[in-house]
Amino acid sequence: MGFLESVNQALAPISGYLAIGAALIAVAAAVIAIVMMTRYGRLKHRLDRFTEGRDAASLEDILLRVLEDNQKVKTQLKNNINEIVRINENLLTAYRKIGIVKYNAFPGMAGKVSSSICLLNNENNGIVISSVHGQEGCYTYIREIMNGKSVGALTKEDEEALKSALQMEL
Repeated sequence: MGFLESVNQALAPISGYLAIGAALIAVAAAVIAIVMMTRYGRLKHRLDRFTEGRDAASLEDILLRVLEDNQKVKTQLKNNINEIVRINENLLTAYRKIGIVKYNAFPGMAGKVSSSICLLNNENNGIVISSVHGQEGCYTYIREIMNGKSVGALTKEDEEALKSALQMEL
C-alpha cells in the first residue's frame, strides 16, 4: 500500500466534513471578493471624478497652487501673530482704567457741572484731569499719577476718581 492510499483511507471517514469546510472557505472567499470589488469600484469612481478632464501635469499644477496658498496663509498668520503681540505691548501703555466723579464745586451752582477724571494704564500710571466750573469761568487742572500715587496734592473728588480707576479689573 502506497502513501496516497493510506492517506485516502485515513481521511475517508471525515471526507464529508472536509468537503463542507472547503465549500465554506470558497463561499467566504467569494463574499470577500465581492466586497473588495465593490470598494474598488467606489474608489475608482471617486478617482475618476477627481481627475476628470485633467492630466497628471494639471494635477501637479493644482497641488503646487495649493502648496503656494498654504505658504501665503502661514506667512499671513505669522504677520497676524506679530501684529497681535505689538498691539498687546501698546495696550500696556494705553489708558484702560478710568474713574469719573461729577460734583458741584461751588454752593449755589445748579447741577453737578464740575468733574474729575482719572485715566490710568496697566501700571497705574496716568493723569487726573479736574474741570472746575464756577460763576467766573471754567478751570482745568491736570495732575500726574505714578504707580497709583499722585505726584501733587489731590482734592477729595480727585482722590475718589483715582480710587475708582484703581479698582477697575482688566
